[in-house]
Amino acid sequence: MVHQIFVLLAALSCCFCCGTLAIENKDQHLRDLPCPPAEDIQPCVCTVIDSSTYDIEMDCSSVTTNDELASIFSKDFPYNDFFSLVIDNNNHLTTIRPGDFGQKTFQQIHITSGSLQTVYNNAFSSSYDTLTEIDIENTNLDYFPFHELNLFPQLYHLHLENNHLLGSPVLTSSSLGYLYLNGNPIDGIILKTLPLLDSIYLRSTSITHLPPGTFTNLPNLDYMRLGYNGLQVLEAGTINLQTSFNNVDLYNNDLTSIAEGALVGLKGGYLDVRNNQLTELAEAVFRPLIDDGVDVYASGNPLDCGCEITWLVTSDTYMNLLDDDASCTSGQLVSELDPAMFDVIC
Repeated sequence: MVHQIFVLLAALSCCFCCGTLAIENKDQHLRDLPCPPAEDIQPCVCTVIDSSTYDIEMDCSSVTTNDELASIFSKDFPYNDFFSLVIDNNNHLTTIRPGDFGQKTFQQIHITSGSLQTVYNNAFSSSYDTLTEIDIENTNLDYFPFHELNLFPQLYHLHLENNHLLGSPVLTSSSLGYLYLNGNPIDGIILKTLPLLDSIYLRSTSITHLPPGTFTNLPNLDYMRLGYNGLQVLEAGTINLQTSFNNVDLYNNDLTSIAEGALVGLKGGYLDVRNNQLTELAEAVFRPLIDDGVDVYASGNPLDCGCEITWLVTSDTYMNLLDDDASCTSGQLVSELDPAMFDVIC
Protein backbone atom coordinates (compact mmCIF):
# COMPACT_ATOMS: atom_id res chain seq x y z
CA MET A 1 0.00 0.00 0.00
CA VAL A 2 2.78 2.39 0.95
CA HIS A 3 4.57 1.54 -2.27
CA GLN A 4 1.44 2.37 -4.28
CA ILE A 5 1.13 5.74 -2.54
CA PHE A 6 4.74 6.60 -3.38
CA VAL A 7 4.17 5.64 -7.02
CA LEU A 8 1.03 7.80 -7.14
CA LEU A 9 2.82 10.80 -5.59
CA ALA A 10 5.72 10.41 -8.00
CA ALA A 11 3.33 10.34 -10.93
CA LEU A 12 1.51 13.44 -9.72
CA SER A 13 4.82 15.21 -9.17
CA CYS A 14 5.92 14.34 -12.68
CA CYS A 15 2.66 15.62 -14.14
CA PHE A 16 2.98 18.84 -12.14
CA CYS A 17 6.56 19.35 -13.31
CA CYS A 18 5.66 18.62 -16.91
CA GLY A 19 2.73 20.98 -16.70
CA THR A 20 4.88 23.69 -15.16
CA LEU A 21 7.54 23.17 -17.83
CA ALA A 22 4.91 23.37 -20.53
CA ILE A 23 3.57 26.61 -19.06
CA GLU A 24 7.07 28.05 -18.75
CA ASN A 25 7.85 27.11 -22.35
CA LYS A 26 4.58 28.64 -23.47
CA ASP A 27 5.30 31.84 -21.51
CA GLN A 28 8.79 31.98 -22.95
CA HIS A 29 7.34 31.60 -26.43
CA LEU A 30 4.88 34.41 -25.76
CA ARG A 31 7.66 36.64 -24.47
CA ASP A 32 9.77 36.04 -27.55
CA LEU A 33 7.01 36.05 -30.12
CA PRO A 34 6.98 39.75 -31.12
CA CYS A 35 10.76 39.74 -31.58
CA PRO A 36 12.55 38.48 -34.69
CA PRO A 37 14.62 35.30 -34.32
CA ALA A 38 17.78 36.13 -32.37
CA GLU A 39 20.06 34.70 -35.07
CA ASP A 40 18.58 37.08 -37.66
CA ILE A 41 19.39 40.25 -35.74
CA GLN A 42 22.76 39.56 -34.12
CA PRO A 43 24.50 41.50 -32.65
CA CYS A 44 21.29 43.44 -31.92
CA VAL A 45 19.17 42.18 -29.04
CA CYS A 46 15.38 42.33 -29.00
CA THR A 47 13.47 42.53 -25.72
CA VAL A 48 9.79 42.77 -24.86
CA ILE A 49 9.96 45.55 -22.28
CA ASP A 50 6.26 45.57 -21.40
CA SER A 51 4.40 42.27 -21.38
CA SER A 52 1.01 43.97 -21.20
CA THR A 53 1.48 46.05 -24.34
CA TYR A 54 4.19 43.93 -26.00
CA ASP A 55 6.37 47.00 -26.47
CA ILE A 56 9.58 45.89 -28.16
CA GLU A 57 13.03 47.39 -27.65
CA MET A 58 15.84 46.77 -30.11
CA ASP A 59 19.31 47.27 -28.63
CA CYS A 60 21.92 47.60 -31.37
CA SER A 61 24.76 48.89 -29.22
CA SER A 62 27.16 46.26 -30.56
CA VAL A 63 26.81 46.88 -34.30
CA THR A 64 30.09 47.76 -35.99
CA THR A 65 29.07 49.28 -39.34
CA ASN A 66 26.17 51.04 -41.02
CA ASP A 67 25.95 48.19 -43.51
CA GLU A 68 25.51 45.72 -40.67
CA LEU A 69 22.76 47.89 -39.19
CA ALA A 70 21.03 48.24 -42.55
CA SER A 71 21.31 44.51 -43.22
CA ILE A 72 19.59 43.66 -39.94
CA PHE A 73 16.68 46.03 -40.49
CA SER A 74 16.25 45.01 -44.12
CA LYS A 75 15.11 41.54 -43.07
CA ASP A 76 11.50 40.46 -42.73
CA PHE A 77 10.37 40.70 -39.09
CA PRO A 78 7.16 39.36 -37.54
CA TYR A 79 6.41 42.95 -36.51
CA ASN A 80 7.89 46.11 -37.98
CA ASP A 81 6.80 48.54 -35.27
CA PHE A 82 9.17 48.86 -32.32
CA PHE A 83 8.79 50.91 -29.19
CA SER A 84 12.44 51.92 -28.92
CA LEU A 85 15.89 51.70 -30.48
CA VAL A 86 18.93 51.82 -28.20
CA ILE A 87 22.53 52.36 -29.31
CA ASP A 88 24.72 53.03 -26.29
CA ASN A 89 28.46 53.51 -25.94
CA ASN A 90 29.12 52.59 -29.56
CA ASN A 91 32.36 53.95 -31.00
CA HIS A 92 31.92 52.40 -34.46
CA LEU A 93 28.89 54.19 -35.87
CA THR A 94 29.64 57.77 -36.89
CA THR A 95 26.60 58.34 -39.10
CA ILE A 96 22.95 57.40 -39.38
CA ARG A 97 22.02 57.22 -43.05
CA PRO A 98 18.70 57.19 -44.90
CA GLY A 99 17.55 53.60 -45.20
CA ASP A 100 19.58 52.22 -42.29
CA PHE A 101 16.34 51.18 -40.57
CA GLY A 102 14.48 49.99 -43.66
CA GLN A 103 10.73 50.28 -43.11
CA LYS A 104 10.94 49.60 -39.38
CA THR A 105 9.40 52.24 -37.11
CA PHE A 106 10.19 53.44 -33.59
CA GLN A 107 8.45 55.54 -30.99
CA GLN A 108 11.70 56.40 -29.24
CA ILE A 109 15.33 56.53 -30.38
CA HIS A 110 18.16 56.65 -27.82
CA ILE A 111 21.73 57.02 -29.09
CA THR A 112 24.06 57.86 -26.22
CA SER A 113 27.74 58.02 -25.29
CA GLY A 114 29.32 57.13 -28.61
CA SER A 115 31.05 58.50 -31.70
CA LEU A 116 27.99 59.44 -33.74
CA GLN A 117 28.74 62.57 -35.74
CA THR A 118 26.03 62.98 -38.38
CA VAL A 119 22.33 62.22 -38.63
CA TYR A 120 21.68 62.63 -42.34
CA ASN A 121 18.55 64.15 -43.82
CA ASN A 122 15.72 61.59 -43.94
CA ALA A 123 17.63 59.17 -41.69
CA PHE A 124 14.54 58.75 -39.49
CA SER A 125 12.02 58.97 -42.33
CA SER A 126 10.47 55.56 -41.63
CA SER A 127 9.49 56.88 -38.19
CA TYR A 128 8.24 60.33 -39.14
CA ASP A 129 4.71 59.42 -38.03
CA THR A 130 5.61 57.46 -34.89
CA LEU A 131 8.51 59.08 -33.06
CA THR A 132 7.64 60.79 -29.78
CA GLU A 133 11.19 61.08 -28.43
CA ILE A 134 14.65 61.46 -29.96
CA ASP A 135 17.52 61.24 -27.50
CA ILE A 136 21.08 61.73 -28.80
CA GLU A 137 23.40 62.67 -25.95
CA ASN A 138 27.12 62.70 -25.16
CA THR A 139 28.26 62.02 -28.72
CA ASN A 140 30.25 63.87 -31.40
CA LEU A 141 27.06 64.94 -33.18
CA ASP A 142 27.68 68.07 -35.24
CA TYR A 143 24.82 67.79 -37.72
CA PHE A 144 21.15 67.10 -37.05
CA PRO A 145 18.34 67.82 -39.56
CA PHE A 146 16.44 70.40 -37.51
CA HIS A 147 14.57 71.47 -40.64
CA GLU A 148 12.72 68.12 -40.59
CA LEU A 149 11.17 68.58 -37.14
CA ASN A 150 7.80 69.55 -38.53
CA LEU A 151 7.65 66.18 -40.32
CA PHE A 152 7.31 64.46 -36.93
CA PRO A 153 3.70 65.15 -35.88
CA GLN A 154 4.08 63.31 -32.55
CA LEU A 155 7.60 64.30 -31.51
CA TYR A 156 7.36 65.78 -28.00
CA HIS A 157 10.84 65.28 -26.52
CA LEU A 158 14.06 66.25 -28.31
CA HIS A 159 17.19 65.60 -26.24
CA LEU A 160 20.42 66.63 -27.96
CA GLU A 161 22.59 67.41 -24.94
CA ASN A 162 26.38 67.45 -24.71
CA ASN A 163 27.16 67.15 -28.39
CA HIS A 164 29.08 69.32 -30.89
CA LEU A 165 26.21 71.14 -32.60
CA LEU A 166 27.14 74.56 -34.00
CA GLY A 167 25.43 77.63 -35.43
CA SER A 168 21.90 78.80 -34.71
CA PRO A 169 19.34 76.02 -35.20
CA VAL A 170 16.02 77.06 -36.71
CA LEU A 171 13.09 75.17 -35.19
CA THR A 172 9.50 74.72 -36.30
CA SER A 173 7.32 71.99 -34.83
CA SER A 174 3.62 71.56 -34.18
CA SER A 175 4.24 68.96 -31.46
CA LEU A 176 7.53 69.64 -29.66
CA GLY A 177 7.13 70.17 -25.92
CA TYR A 178 10.61 69.70 -24.45
CA LEU A 179 13.85 70.84 -26.07
CA TYR A 180 17.26 70.03 -24.54
CA LEU A 181 20.34 71.57 -26.16
CA ASN A 182 22.54 71.92 -23.08
CA GLY A 183 26.26 71.53 -23.61
CA ASN A 184 26.45 72.35 -27.33
CA PRO A 185 28.60 75.17 -28.77
CA ILE A 186 25.63 76.72 -30.60
CA ASP A 187 25.79 80.53 -30.68
CA GLY A 188 22.07 81.22 -31.03
CA ILE A 189 18.65 79.75 -31.63
CA ILE A 190 15.68 80.73 -33.80
CA LEU A 191 12.32 79.55 -32.52
CA LYS A 192 9.60 79.91 -35.11
CA THR A 193 6.25 78.13 -34.77
CA LEU A 194 6.32 76.01 -31.60
CA PRO A 195 2.82 76.15 -30.10
CA LEU A 196 3.35 73.32 -27.58
CA LEU A 197 6.88 74.13 -26.41
CA ASP A 198 6.77 73.89 -22.62
CA SER A 199 10.43 73.80 -21.57
CA ILE A 200 13.73 74.76 -23.18
CA TYR A 201 17.19 73.92 -21.86
CA LEU A 202 20.08 75.98 -23.23
CA ARG A 203 22.67 75.77 -20.47
CA SER A 204 26.42 75.77 -21.15
CA THR A 205 26.29 76.83 -24.80
CA SER A 206 28.20 79.53 -26.70
CA ILE A 207 25.25 81.93 -26.69
CA THR A 208 26.38 85.41 -25.63
CA HIS A 209 23.51 87.43 -27.09
CA LEU A 210 19.76 86.94 -27.39
CA PRO A 211 18.14 89.25 -29.94
CA PRO A 212 14.80 90.84 -29.05
CA GLY A 213 11.99 88.47 -29.93
CA THR A 214 13.98 85.30 -29.22
CA PHE A 215 11.45 83.98 -26.71
CA THR A 216 8.17 85.48 -27.86
CA ASN A 217 5.06 84.04 -29.51
CA LEU A 218 5.53 80.79 -27.61
CA PRO A 219 2.12 80.41 -25.96
CA ASN A 220 2.91 77.33 -23.85
CA LEU A 221 6.47 78.12 -22.71
CA ASP A 222 6.81 78.16 -18.94
CA TYR A 223 10.30 76.87 -18.15
CA MET A 224 13.60 78.26 -19.47
CA ARG A 225 17.12 77.31 -18.41
CA LEU A 226 19.73 79.67 -19.84
CA GLY A 227 22.44 79.39 -17.21
CA TYR A 228 26.19 79.00 -17.70
CA ASN A 229 26.33 81.03 -20.91
CA GLY A 230 28.09 84.32 -21.63
CA LEU A 231 25.06 86.60 -21.70
CA GLN A 232 25.98 90.19 -20.85
CA VAL A 233 22.87 92.23 -21.66
CA LEU A 234 19.19 91.34 -21.84
CA GLU A 235 17.44 93.71 -24.22
CA ALA A 236 13.83 94.84 -24.18
CA GLY A 237 11.52 92.36 -25.89
CA THR A 238 13.77 89.33 -25.44
CA ILE A 239 11.43 87.26 -23.26
CA ASN A 240 7.64 87.56 -23.33
CA LEU A 241 5.84 84.66 -21.69
CA GLN A 242 2.12 83.94 -21.86
CA THR A 243 1.55 81.15 -19.34
CA SER A 244 0.15 81.74 -15.85
CA PHE A 245 3.11 80.23 -13.97
CA ASN A 246 6.66 80.19 -15.28
CA ASN A 247 10.34 80.01 -14.37
CA VAL A 248 13.41 81.59 -15.95
CA ASP A 249 16.96 80.55 -15.07
CA LEU A 250 19.73 83.01 -16.03
CA TYR A 251 22.12 81.68 -13.42
CA ASN A 252 25.88 82.12 -13.84
CA ASN A 253 26.05 84.38 -16.87
CA ASP A 254 27.85 87.73 -17.17
CA LEU A 255 24.77 89.94 -17.07
CA THR A 256 25.51 93.57 -16.30
CA SER A 257 22.20 94.98 -17.48
CA ILE A 258 18.59 93.88 -17.86
CA ALA A 259 16.51 96.39 -19.80
CA GLU A 260 13.00 97.42 -18.87
CA GLY A 261 10.68 95.16 -20.86
CA ALA A 262 13.27 92.40 -21.26
CA LEU A 263 11.32 90.05 -18.99
CA VAL A 264 7.61 90.27 -19.65
CA GLY A 265 4.91 87.85 -18.54
CA LEU A 266 6.73 86.14 -15.67
CA LYS A 267 4.17 85.11 -13.06
CA GLY A 268 4.14 83.10 -9.87
CA GLY A 269 7.35 81.16 -10.47
CA TYR A 270 10.94 82.32 -10.11
CA LEU A 271 13.65 84.35 -11.82
CA ASP A 272 17.17 83.15 -11.10
CA VAL A 273 19.86 85.76 -11.82
CA ARG A 274 22.40 84.51 -9.30
CA ASN A 275 26.12 84.79 -10.03
CA ASN A 276 25.99 87.56 -12.60
CA GLN A 277 27.43 91.09 -12.65
CA LEU A 278 24.32 93.10 -11.83
CA THR A 279 24.99 96.19 -9.72
CA GLU A 280 21.34 97.05 -9.14
CA LEU A 281 17.90 95.51 -9.02
CA ALA A 282 16.22 98.20 -11.08
CA GLU A 283 12.70 98.98 -9.93
CA ALA A 284 11.36 99.26 -13.49
CA VAL A 285 12.58 95.72 -14.22
CA PHE A 286 12.07 93.80 -10.99
CA ARG A 287 9.10 95.44 -9.30
CA PRO A 288 6.55 94.29 -11.93
CA LEU A 289 7.88 90.74 -11.55
CA ILE A 290 7.63 90.73 -7.76
CA ASP A 291 4.16 92.30 -8.00
CA ASP A 292 3.18 89.18 -9.97
CA GLY A 293 4.49 86.87 -7.25
CA VAL A 294 7.82 85.98 -8.84
CA ASP A 295 10.56 84.84 -6.44
CA VAL A 296 13.85 86.53 -7.33
CA TYR A 297 17.19 84.82 -6.64
CA ALA A 298 19.95 87.42 -6.89
CA SER A 299 22.85 86.31 -4.70
CA GLY A 300 26.34 86.46 -6.17
CA ASN A 301 25.84 89.89 -7.78
CA PRO A 302 27.86 93.00 -6.79
CA LEU A 303 24.82 95.09 -5.77
CA ASP A 304 25.54 98.74 -4.94
CA CYS A 305 22.66 98.91 -2.43
CA GLY A 306 22.13 102.65 -2.83
CA CYS A 307 18.89 104.58 -2.92
CA GLU A 308 17.92 102.71 -6.10
CA ILE A 309 16.76 99.75 -3.98
CA THR A 310 14.67 101.78 -1.53
CA TRP A 311 11.56 100.40 -3.22
CA LEU A 312 12.71 96.90 -2.30
CA VAL A 313 14.15 97.12 1.22
CA THR A 314 11.30 99.24 2.59
CA SER A 315 8.67 96.64 1.66
CA ASP A 316 8.33 93.45 3.68
CA THR A 317 6.20 91.99 0.91
CA TYR A 318 8.92 92.51 -1.68
CA MET A 319 11.73 91.38 0.60
CA ASN A 320 9.90 88.11 1.24
CA LEU A 321 10.26 87.31 -2.47
CA LEU A 322 14.01 88.03 -2.58
CA ASP A 323 16.41 85.24 -1.64
CA ASP A 324 18.05 85.61 1.76
CA ASP A 325 21.60 85.35 0.36
CA ALA A 326 21.48 88.42 -1.91
CA SER A 327 24.21 90.79 -0.73
CA CYS A 328 25.78 94.17 -1.37
CA THR A 329 29.31 94.74 -2.64
CA SER A 330 30.25 95.42 0.99
CA GLY A 331 29.23 91.88 1.83
CA GLN A 332 26.22 92.94 3.88
CA LEU A 333 23.09 90.96 3.19
CA VAL A 334 20.27 92.92 1.61
CA SER A 335 17.95 91.33 4.15
CA GLU A 336 19.96 93.01 6.95
CA LEU A 337 19.73 96.55 5.57
CA ASP A 338 17.82 99.02 7.75
CA PRO A 339 14.65 100.21 5.97
CA ALA A 340 14.44 103.25 8.25
CA MET A 341 17.81 104.49 6.97
CA PHE A 342 16.54 104.40 3.40
CA ASP A 343 13.36 106.25 4.41
CA VAL A 344 15.44 109.05 5.92
CA ILE A 345 18.32 109.31 3.44
CA CYS A 346 16.55 108.51 0.19
